[in-house]
Amino acid sequence: MDKRIFASESYGIVNYWLLICMLIISNGPLDSLWAQKPRELSTLFFDGEVYLTEESGQPYSGPVVIADPHTNSKEKGTLKNGLRDGMFEWFFENNQVGFRDTYRNGERDGPFEYYYKNGFLLEKGMMRSGRRHGLSEEYAFRLYRLTHKGNYDLGYKCGPWIENGKSRSYDPCPIN
Repeated sequence: MDKRIFASESYGIVNYWLLICMLIISNGPLDSLWAQKPRELSTLFFDGEVYLTEESGQPYSGPVVIADPHTNSKEKGTLKNGLRDGMFEWFFENNQVGFRDTYRNGERDGPFEYYYKNGFLLEKGMMRSGRRHGLSEEYAFRLYRLTHKGNYDLGYKCGPWIENGKSRSYDPCPIN
């Protein structure tokens, strides 16, 4: 078999699949989110459960921003079917990240990080169904050292912990 023919055939197949993937991505449902301009959250109506567009009364899906003119802070993230979904970030007036929270279907669910105004880490951990779950770490402001470390089980401390340099033990964490 001529290697040049085989190489050109596989090159053609790769190009074909790249073209197919590009068409799917460019016409897919995510394209509308990528191209969508962030909407100010205050322009949406909150009915007590979800954020709705005032124009249609339908749940809003897309990027949002929340600006506070009094503190010059801002928050950005994405709504899906009127609920927070994915990463939300809040920024101090100096554009330094203040927190990152992960949402799923409107509840905090996934990793989170909180920062001091100077950019140093304050706390990081995980959430599940709106409650702390898994490893959590807290750091002192002026000392920039670990002050608390341990695990949560759906909001309750469990297992071994370090709290202000001292070891402490809680009921064992369940095995998931």
